[in-house]
Amino acid sequence: MTPSDTDSERAGELGAILLEVLRFLNRAEVEGEEVAGLEHGELLTHLRRGLHPEATGAELDTALTTLLGNRMIIELDDPEFAWDRGRTVGRRYALSLTGKEYLLQKLERSGRIE
Repeated sequence: MTPSDTDSERAGELGAILLEVLRFLNRAEVEGEEVAGLEHGELLTHLRRGLHPEATGAELDTALTTLLGNRMIIELDDPEFAWDRGRTVGRRYALSLTGKEYLLQKLERSGRIE
């Protein structure tokens, strides 16, 4: 039994979202956000402004669950006031060393770093 084109398309879309989430978290780390990590809503906004304008919260949830399960990201749940955001941030996600290594490996293969 072979997967249908629809299943392959969904898997490809999830893979692309996974990489985008890793890229966004890496960018936030490199740019030195005052408080580490990005919240769910921030990640969804970035996805929709970028290559995935029709991304849903459910798709992001699946991506985050996958990345957490593979230890590519960590979950931070320590409410903290972020002066650069002008508000208290809650649960957010940050890139782990495993996620950074995976992202760099993927970027080296594609021959570009964004």
